[in-house]
Amino acid sequence: MIEPGDQEATASRGLPAELTGSPSDLAPASLAANRDFRVFLGGQGLSSLGDSITFTALPILVLSLTGSGFAMGIVGILQSIPDLLLGLPAGAISDRVDRRRLMLGADLGRALLTAVIPVTAVLGGPTMAAILLVTLPINCLRVVWLAGYAAAVAGLVGRSQVGRAQSILEATFNLGFVLGPAIAGLLSATIGPAATIGVDAVSFVVSSGALFLIRTSLRPPERAEPTHLVADILEGVRFVVHHPVLARVIAFWGLVSIGTAALVPALTFHVEIDRGLGSEVLGVVLSSYGVGSLLGALLAGRFVSGVLGRYLLVGTAATGLTLIVLAAGPPVPVMVACAFLAGVAQSNVLIAYLTLRTNHSPDELLGRVGSTARLVSIGLTPIGLFVGGILIDATSGAIALDVMGAWMLVAAVLFTASATVRGARSPTPSAA
Repeated sequence: MIEPGDQEATASRGLPAELTGSPSDLAPASLAANRDFRVFLGGQGLSSLGDSITFTALPILVLSLTGSGFAMGIVGILQSIPDLLLGLPAGAISDRVDRRRLMLGADLGRALLTAVIPVTAVLGGPTMAAILLVTLPINCLRVVWLAGYAAAVAGLVGRSQVGRAQSILEATFNLGFVLGPAIAGLLSATIGPAATIGVDAVSFVVSSGALFLIRTSLRPPERAEPTHLVADILEGVRFVVHHPVLARVIAFWGLVSIGTAALVPALTFHVEIDRGLGSEVLGVVLSSYGVGSLLGALLAGRFVSGVLGRYLLVGTAATGLTLIVLAAGPPVPVMVACAFLAGVAQSNVLIAYLTLRTNHSPDELLGRVGSTARLVSIGLTPIGLFVGGILIDATSGAIALDVMGAWMLVAAVLFTASATVRGARSPTPSAA
């Protein structure tokens, strides 16, 4: 065990002393030998399949009930508001309590609330009203879960394995997104999108069961003195604002996330309304994105120790170009190929971002840094969703995709001027 202040042991791990001193350095060096990581990986892999099904089925359901891109934007706003309102408190709380129990409770709550949508549809109730009723609390629990997850990976695998673990997790998540959209498209066309969402409720139960079986302690480091929750929140915000790498990388990720917040509604509208291709084609396009993301995650695991800033910039620019091609209305095979390439690029961007964010954060601040980052990247997305929904209804899904593609290109070009972002990498190993 590496105790706080154990400078020699810290140096032998190859990590600056200020980033250690917690149970995150207790995990086995080999991920294959890490039983708890395998259990966690299995639970999240099945859960990601359910998430990907809802990811596809929910916009289809809202569109079938309302026929409006603006309505899809409103649901998206309800999904992201909790990140704005609860993100910072959730991060501070996760740095105080057992993160495993925090995530377990959040998953069980999401299982119950998600089940309301298919049950309402089966009973012939007001399905759209049910969606609006449960979307906000489901995503409040999502924010709580993510606050725990931000610190859980380092706690399960140790700092030296964070990049590789993120790559494996993202590959597993993306495997769900390879299968999920196609399954959702087929199920939505046969049993209906509302009933299809019931699969996600079951997946949350599986995730909570996996968390129950984990033995590794995911408690944060003990505090010498109790502190006020507001003081904890401010400490996390100040750390991010004054950190040269985190501040710029999070700003970049946030700008891209806000500008592309309405991507799924725009793509759904473009495929089903602009081109009249149906939910099956939408499912295939999204599944192709998942295949690309899976391959991209596997490739990214080989490069997580290098200069990661270039992956943020090049990957974002490449994704922007694919959106512009998609908007041009190419044949379906070209659409599928574009989605695949976008998945490869975005997977590299995401893993580079998560690795930088984790390895530049002290263990005692992991929850708060993650929540501060999500406040920017997700909490402010209602702006993008609101504007995107209006743009879709006023013009078309194609124009909305064009605008988002251009936004990504501009962001990549602007941040290329920052040497800090271009050269961003995990902390340089200390001399032993």
